[in-house]
Amino acid sequence: MNARELRDKRTTVLDSARALVELAEKEDRDLNQEEQKTYDAALVEAQALEARAIRLESLPEQTPAPQIRGQAPAFNRTKPGETEERAIAHYVKTGDVGAVRSLMTVDQEDRSSNGRPEITIKIPSLREMRAVTNSSMNITTAGDGGNAVPTGFVNQIAARRSEIRLADRLGVRRIPGIGTTVNYPFENADAQEFTTTAEQSDAHDVPYTRDAPQLGSKAFTLVKKTKKIELTEELMDDEDANLMEFLADNIGRGIALTHNGMLVTEVGTTGTALKTFASQTAIAAGEPDAMVYHDTLANYLDDGGSNHWVMKPSTFGAIKGLSGDARIYGIATNEGRNLLEYPVHYSSKAGSMAADAKSVLFGNWYYMGMREDPVLRLIRDIYSVDGMVILKYSFRAVYGQLIAGAIGYGKQAAA
Repeated sequence: MNARELRDKRTTVLDSARALVELAEKEDRDLNQEEQKTYDAALVEAQALEARAIRLESLPEQTPAPQIRGQAPAFNRTKPGETEERAIAHYVKTGDVGAVRSLMTVDQEDRSSNGRPEITIKIPSLREMRAVTNSSMNITTAGDGGNAVPTGFVNQIAARRSEIRLADRLGVRRIPGIGTTVNYPFENADAQEFTTTAEQSDAHDVPYTRDAPQLGSKAFTLVKKTKKIELTEELMDDEDANLMEFLADNIGRGIALTHNGMLVTEVGTTGTALKTFASQTAIAAGEPDAMVYHDTLANYLDDGGSNHWVMKPSTFGAIKGLSGDARIYGIATNEGRNLLEYPVHYSSKAGSMAADAKSVLFGNWYYMGMREDPVLRLIRDIYSVDGMVILKYSFRAVYGQLIAGAIGYGKQAAA
């Protein structure tokens, strides 16, 4: 077998394992002993097939055999010395799915949008990002691609550094499950006290008080997020600065920014209002303290490492610059990017210090849940506009706060 055939077989094996899990979930049960044994064996076989494929791909190229007179030269559908990155680049430039077939499931060639093949890419957990710009990548406009064409010895793109996905650093809880919607149970009330019980008598008539945790259920329904990038044919022909590396970085940062926006929106919608600041445009000394020592939130601040602040850099700078007789946040144990002994993370998605804005988020982020489909889908669409190659990306994710009192926000005065 060649590497592609091995990966096709691996996909079939994993599909059979996935079918076992989906059947058990549909019947609301765990795998039985025989199913678990089959499932474990499938994973072992899939791992072995992938190892064989990688081993074949790592073999050095052989010196081509002399061509026999009258024999047509061999045709290589993919680029020599191919890596996954080069395979995707070849697919983008030519539309040839042979280079990326190992990234496609069995039915993706016929199932994708408008009959065009779709590939899936594993979403990385930590990537940089930037916002969306509604324009086409071209060589005429500097900001849209012209700057990617080297004019001298400089042939590298310096991508603008931006945020990293907050979920990877805050300790957000990952919600497992299969399918579009998963209902996740959580404790929905404070634990009840033990009651006083008298010594048992001979009549055995002293009962214990029965108690059970109050559970709630939150639906996590994956939300589809999309982006389209338009590349002119001239840009793909002319640029020499590793366009695919630039696109990968652009998409990765866009994914992270989208995740941060979803997370901040969920806290603003579901979280607890911990403090309304006295000013529309400032935060006074003592007001951050009121958030940390909030009567409800304080019960959830444990030692699990998930207690964090989230705010804009300018907001943190304003707090650190406070001085006077009250607490001074820029000295002693609060030196560095910490506030009241808890780490601070920057995000442009947090509100500004403006009227009625939720400018500061704080809490135990373990009580925030996140589900994501761990693949990024890519469709190369060459038919929408003449002279353009259009890349369509999509992924699915959802955030949900499990306990309202565990994470909250500080809000600027409305008037």
